[in-house]
Parts: sequence; structure tokens; C-alpha cells
Amino acid sequence: MIETTSTLSRSDEDMNYGNIYYTVFPVRAADVTEITAREHNASRILVNINGQGQISCALMPNGKGDYFITVSKEVRKRFGLELGDEVALIISPDDSEYGMPLSEELVELWAVDEEAYRVFHLLTPGKQRSLIYQIAKPKGAATRIKKAVQISEYLKSVNGKLDYKELNAYMKADNANW
Repeated sequence: MIETTSTLSRSDEDMNYGNIYYTVFPVRAADVTEITAREHNASRILVNINGQGQISCALMPNGKGDYFITVSKEVRKRFGLELGDEVALIISPDDSEYGMPLSEELVELWAVDEEAYRVFHLLTPGKQRSLIYQIAKPKGAATRIKKAVQISEYLKSVNGKLDYKELNAYMKADNANW
């Protein structure tokens, strides 16, 4: 576990993509050597922000020897953060299997549908995290269940060969039938 401070900043010009800037917590390499020296899943971390709560995210290299943590609009709103705010961060490695928490709905689905579990695990870890996040994001349990089922049924129909555009079309068509 590492305790440090950082100032919520806008990404610098080297990190922008077509004039799209990100809000980030810059992190000095010297502050996170304990984490970056690890071999397994070194970039996946848990970050406690100002003692108010925790997020699961990635520690990204900035190309200049240091690191940054991307801070979404949702996270900024949740913690009441504005550009220039100095925050206390407690950073620890995320040793979970997927690099983020699983929703209860997905765990339950896998318990009753072994094929859904099998095809999900044909995906790369990054695609797995993306789908786990997509399933866990809705506030209502019914919506999380629906997304878990839709994504699992899609993955089974394509034997784990994920195409995001095709998945979105599949989910849209399925939603029209509800």
C-alpha cells in the first residue's frame, strides 16, 4: 500500500488524442516502485481517494518515466473533484482475478451457465474487464442481470469472438424485443 498526494490535472499534450484531453492524477514513478516492480497484473490498482472511497483502475505510464491514473467524469462527480484539487491517494495492487470486482449477477450467471463462463474466458483480460464493467455499471439489479444474460448469450453465439459493434447491435435488437 502506498500513500501519496496528487493534483487533479488535465493530460499534457503528449497524451492527448486528436485534441481530446483527459483528467488525470499524475503519479511519480518513485512513489509506485513497489507496485510497478510486480510481475503479475502490475498496472491494475485500487485507489482510495481522500479516504472517501475506492476505485479500481490502471496505473498508466506517461511516456516520460512517470505514471498517471485516468479520472472519469463519473469519478470526479462521485468524489466532488475539480481540476487543481490536491487529493490524498492510497494506492494498492489489485490482486483480484479480473483486475476489478465482479457483480453478483455475473457470478450467479456463471454458476448456472458453464458455457457462458467458458466463452467469457476465451477473451483477453482487457476485453473481460470491459464487459465486467459494462455489466456492473447499471444501478438496478434487474438491468445488470439483463446485460449479463445478453452479453453471455452473444458470446456463446460467436464462441467468444467479440466484436463490440456486433455486440451493441445484438443488445439493441434484444432490447427492442423486451
